[in-house]
Amino acid sequence: MVKLVFLCWRRPDISHERYVELLLRGHVPIALAHHPTLRRYVVNVVEGTREPAPALDSIGELSFDSLADYRERLYDSPEGARVVADDVAGFLGGAHAYVTTEHAPPSSPSPPPGVRSPGAKLVVCVARASGLGQAEFRRHWRECDLPRALRHAAAAGYVTSVVEERLGEGGPDYDGVATLRFASDEACDGGLSGGSTGATGTDPERARFLGTIHAYRVVEYVERW
Repeated sequence: MVKLVFLCWRRPDISHERYVELLLRGHVPIALAHHPTLRRYVVNVVEGTREPAPALDSIGELSFDSLADYRERLYDSPEGARVVADDVAGFLGGAHAYVTTEHAPPSSPSPPPGVRSPGAKLVVCVARASGLGQAEFRRHWRECDLPRALRHAAAAGYVTSVVEERLGEGGPDYDGVATLRFASDEACDGGLSGGSTGATGTDPERARFLGTIHAYRVVEYVERW
C-alpha cells in the first residue's frame, strides 16, 4: 500500500476545538462514505508541538492500494467530490501532502476503530542533513537510528514512512515521517521534549544525518483499518 500524509491547519476564523469537532464529527463520516478506494484512515489531532515545528491542527494518514486509487479513483461520483469539497471548505485552512512508503513491523497490532487509541503518540517529520544523499539517509534512519531511538526513548512502537513525493506546491521538504507509540502520556512527553538520545533529540551522531526534526504530540483516532 501507499500512505499519504496530510499536514493540516484550520481556517483562521475558527478555533482549534471547533476544527476538531468539524473534522471528527462531520468530515470523517463524509470521507468514509465518498472515498471508496480508501483502505486505511487515521486522524491525528495535534495537542503539542516541539518548537520550531510549523503549527498544525491535525495530521491525516490515508492509505490506498496504489497512488492511482488516490489520483484517479478517490471519489465515488462527481456529486461525492462536491460534497467532500464543500465540507472541507468549512474548516480547513490548508494542508501539505506527502506520498510515503510505510515500513511497519509485521506484528503491528490493529488499533481499535472509531475511538481514541490507547496510550500516546508522536508524529515526527524529518529531513536529511545538507549534503547527505537520499539513499544514505534512508539506510541510516531505518537501520541505525530506529533501533537506537527505541532503546532510549521508551517507545512501544516505531513506524517509519519514507517520503517518495510531495504533492502540490510549498511545504517543508521532508524525507520521512515517523510515528512513535508510548504506553503513557509521561513517556510521550519525554519523547517530545527530546533528550540527546531520545526519539526527537539531537546529538553528534544524529546531527550527521538529520537536518530537521519537527515533532507533534497527537491524539490518534483510527477511522478505518
